[in-house]
Amino acid sequence: MRLRGRWWLGLVAGGCIGLAQAQPDPSAPGVCTPAERCRLVAEAGWLLLQDGAATVARWPLQDAQGHAAGLLAAMQAPPRRSFLVVLSGVPELWEISIDPDAAPVYDGLVHDWRMGEGIARPGYLGLRRTRLARPWAAVFFDARMPWLVGAEAGEGGAPAAQAVVLHLDIRREVLRLGLDARHQPPLQGTALERIDAGSWRLKLPAPDGRWQWVDTQRWTVLPAEGAKPD
Repeated sequence: MRLRGRWWLGLVAGGCIGLAQAQPDPSAPGVCTPAERCRLVAEAGWLLLQDGAATVARWPLQDAQGHAAGLLAAMQAPPRRSFLVVLSGVPELWEISIDPDAAPVYDGLVHDWRMGEGIARPGYLGLRRTRLARPWAAVFFDARMPWLVGAEAGEGGAPAAQAVVLHLDIRREVLRLGLDARHQPPLQGTALERIDAGSWRLKLPAPDGRWQWVDTQRWTVLPAEGAKPD
């Protein structure tokens, strides 16, 4: 919903690291607490983190190479005490920690003998960039899980035909699946279902027009079942 020229992005429940650093507002509180008050606002090429009426920090909406980007989605991950941000038009995902005790963010060749422990930046409000294979056109995220699903944008505006599961802890793809390019929006109907205690399966639109199910522990496709998506 657009309000007064801003995109208000409330808290949504459920690689490669660049050198972007938060630019704090000295008049703002030092910690974004409680988390329920924090929100992200995209305005005039910037992403703002606000706590109530105060702007805590801001980042330019651009990838690690400096290419201007839009904002596809912004989500809160309460178990991680962070926000997840998916840019549009560029293949990049951000994670922004709002944990004052977050571990430092390292840029460069971490644990490489030529750079020792790399270049450390504060973990709190530190921007962790993950490079994607392609820009995403849609996102599915459940805040209970340490991963999310992206539908890759097709070439030249073509419908999305590939889904990628990105694990946030390792910032790598763990699964790639085909999608039904006729199914729009591309991830509509995607859902997470509990099988038993601690076990889940992910439902996605399949290339044949039916549903495909994925075991989220082994990241394997389960036997086909179910009717065609609506």
